[in-house]
Amino acid sequence: MTLPVSIRINVMVLFPARVQGSGFLTVTKANGIFTLGIDYSLLGTPIPLNDPANTVVAVFNLITKAYNLTTLATLIASAVGGYRMVTAAGDIAASATDTTILVNKTVGAATNIVVPTSASRQGLPLRVKDYKRDAGTNNITFVMSAGETMDGLSQAAADAAGLTKIDMNGDDKTWSPLTSGGWFT
Repeated sequence: MTLPVSIRINVMVLFPARVQGSGFLTVTKANGIFTLGIDYSLLGTPIPLNDPANTVVAVFNLITKAYNLTTLATLIASAVGGYRMVTAAGDIAASATDTTILVNKTVGAATNIVVPTSASRQGLPLRVKDYKRDAGTNNITFVMSAGETMDGLSQAAADAAGLTKIDMNGDDKTWSPLTSGGWFT
């Protein structure tokens, strides 16, 4: 992760002057120039956010080099709002950025959802829905990369436990990647 650009302020200050940061803002002085910065480690322990619609977040655009404000709800919606409708025959290869896959095969058939490594998902969960409503006959199976686990179980054990299958008409499941590797339901 790259850090945002430093904030530099040139102010006519009478000396001796005392300038200090507060909260997570830092102030450094080098060669008579004060530089304001941000130290996220000073923010403290994360807390649950119970009201995303009224929680404001500062975001930095790498292209425009500008900061903006948005609500947490808007940020989440823009990150996970899309879906992909699949009607073609065969297995479905999920991408690292797919959020929702709607399985609506023109010709019903059992389907494997083949996913990339959990680490490539960067914490982004994957929701799969039986949009055609025929999973009772044509199961949808979540297929992990070699060596990965689901709730700590191998592919075969997770299949046997029903963690990787959608087998009820119209059902859906969400599988979430662990940052340490593997998945959980």
